Amino acid sequence: MTEARAFVAETTADGRLVYLSAVARPAQPGLEQALTDLLHELARRSYSELHGDRVRFDAIRALKSLGFAVEDVEIAVSYRCPQCGASIQLSPEAVVYVCPYCGWAGDVRGGKIEVRVWQAGHRGLVEGFVRRLGGEPVSVELRYVPFWVFEASVEADYAATVVYRRARTVGGYGRQPRETRYVRERMKVSGRVQFKAVRAVPARLHVEVFGGEELRLWVERKWSFQQPPALGAEEAKPIAPSMLAPELSKEVATEVAVDTLEDEAADEARSAARRKAPGHVEEVRLERFSPSVTIEQGELAFAPYWFFTFRKGSGLYSGAAVGSEITPLRIELPLSNAERAARLAGSWLTAAGSGLVVELALRWQVDPLVLLLTAGLGLLATAKLASSAFAPAKVG
Repeated sequence: MTEARAFVAETTADGRLVYLSAVARPAQPGLEQALTDLLHELARRSYSELHGDRVRFDAIRALKSLGFAVEDVEIAVSYRCPQCGASIQLSPEAVVYVCPYCGWAGDVRGGKIEVRVWQAGHRGLVEGFVRRLGGEPVSVELRYVPFWVFEASVEADYAATVVYRRARTVGGYGRQPRETRYVRERMKVSGRVQFKAVRAVPARLHVEVFGGEELRLWVERKWSFQQPPALGAEEAKPIAPSMLAPELSKEVATEVAVDTLEDEAADEARSAARRKAPGHVEEVRLERFSPSVTIEQGELAFAPYWFFTFRKGSGLYSGAAVGSEITPLRIELPLSNAERAARLAGSWLTAAGSGLVVELALRWQVDPLVLLLTAGLGLLATAKLASSAFAPAKVG
């Protein structure tokens, strides 16, 4: 044997059940036992500290300090499904997973979790959608993107100062004509706002790769009139390889949802205060704001996200859609010659218009800083329009 091997099952410092395996070269008497003891020692760290070159260098250093002449050490970290025992490779950020072998869903500590999944339809619907765009499908990929979805009741007491303008008629005495003037006034208002809301929080750290804000809004709208069914292990098993592991815990997602809803309650309070003013409102200042957010339901839901590429003419384009209805999120489409000409004409008009404004500003001896800002904005708009005329595609 040219190498020593070791394997242990341990619970990390942050409570995650992991399986650590290691290979050290070259094999030496007593190295396997030392390697096993080392893995037990490493498992006392947090899960995120068990990945990368740092832990490998620490292992080599520790073995050399024990007198072993090791040239290389490889360490692998994996989970085993509590139901079927299959080894599952996960990123350090994962907090929930669905076993691709048996469909069991749970957290990384081994606790079972119920997951809800909207139906995805089938690949043929996506290909039909692409052909209706006039393209020929090249690739179609399905991923189930996780969201924590919360139903909440929100209420807030507020007190505010509203600054507004109101028309006032003056004069009209003797031969003096009546005149309308606008005066600025302030008033103190208070009240309470209440509303119910559904808020979806992406459970992935970089959800912008998978539909971004458009996908989040789709999840909220869909949840409001059609909540997805909870899947058992047998139902989840066929789609488990396409399900992305959530990387945000329910606790963290709850904090995000509460912060968002408190901000929305503040906006609602300002709107309510604005409606109480008898004139044109210029400013609303909240002086007291006491929000209360009650989370009534929080579920893990997976949205079926379709990413596809297609060929149209000589170009290759991409698009994204969601759900069994293949609701488009973002689609790349070729720019026609007419659209390119319109953008070039727009850039020319923008350049001419900004030049005219600069000339008038020089005649009127406008402040140089304002003149420079006007010229800069004109050049920026002209360049943007001109460059968009030569873009390979537009996003619809």
